[in-house]
Amino acid sequence: MLKYCALFSLCAGLGLSADFITGQAARLVIGQSTFTAQRSGASDTKFGAIGGLAFANDTLFVTDANRLGLQPLNNRVLMFSKVSSFPKPEDRLDQSARCPVCFGTATNVLGQTDFAGHDGGRTAVKMNLPLGVASDGVRVAVADTANNRVLLWNSFPTSLGQPADLVLGQPDFTTIQPVNVTASSLRAPQGVWFQGPRFFVADTQNNRVLIWNTVPTKNNQPADVVLGQPNFTTVPQFDQTKISLQASATTMLTPTSVTSDGVHLFVSDLGYSRVLIWNSIPTTNTKPADVEIGQLDMTTGSPNFSTKLCAPNGTDANNNPTYPSLCASTMSFPRFALSDEAAVRGRCRQ
Repeated sequence: MLKYCALFSLCAGLGLSADFITGQAARLVIGQSTFTAQRSGASDTKFGAIGGLAFANDTLFVTDANRLGLQPLNNRVLMFSKVSSFPKPEDRLDQSARCPVCFGTATNVLGQTDFAGHDGGRTAVKMNLPLGVASDGVRVAVADTANNRVLLWNSFPTSLGQPADLVLGQPDFTTIQPVNVTASSLRAPQGVWFQGPRFFVADTQNNRVLIWNTVPTKNNQPADVVLGQPNFTTVPQFDQTKISLQASATTMLTPTSVTSDGVHLFVSDLGYSRVLIWNSIPTTNTKPADVEIGQLDMTTGSPNFSTKLCAPNGTDANNNPTYPSLCASTMSFPRFALSDEAAVRGRCRQ
């Protein structure tokens, strides 16, 4: 069994408006005692293998599970409060200390009743492969992927293993229904997001994104809008063993995250190795994306399509142009995309 301890690092300037630079060194590490350590386990300072994260209300959320098969899977979400107290770029470091940048002890855990637990399950407390987490500063959502559901907390959890308040994708906290595609069903969701009154879920294996116009208030509440499919009951399952992928502005293949800056909507379309962008939040089913990044156009979906997206880096023996394997325009199975409105408007459009 492959052992791996996923290491999560916070770059200098977390929560600040300062720009980052390529290759910038991390300021601190959470989950390890040093930048080179790779301990695995389950405690308030150790992770198994990380799948996702979120930040809200001065609290960092980390999902301690992953879809890549790396072990251990701790089936939990860790919360780290008072992130603003973490070291800042301008803070002087004590060079005499053995590890002056090490920091971070979890203050709460969801999915387990204590920091040592790691078993999966299907209750209002237990999770099975939680891969996505989001918060709007008040509520918290977790994509409980292997249970084909999303768990919602109506207020910030304050106690270890606090049970969720409601569930989406299933009629109750202990049931897992056979897959039947509807406006309320989910199949291995991996992404969740709050934005204003709306709530979003990347329904990964149904190759779609679901939108609730208001945050759900009851179990199994149906979504209001679907993207990636023509309606709520149609989900053509793509044959991923074939090269001919049916990419378009209205289709998706295993979307793993959905996020927004309040104006735009971003979807990491993993299977088509691209990120889709809507210039306004869709209000109707199957609205086509306005922009894609990572591909030549809306109808291509090859990972690292460098011969079309990258500048030549030389010629071969026959004087034909050669290309790098990847460049700033290519993508290969992106799992998450995030931006604020200022970054999209002020930088991407220059």
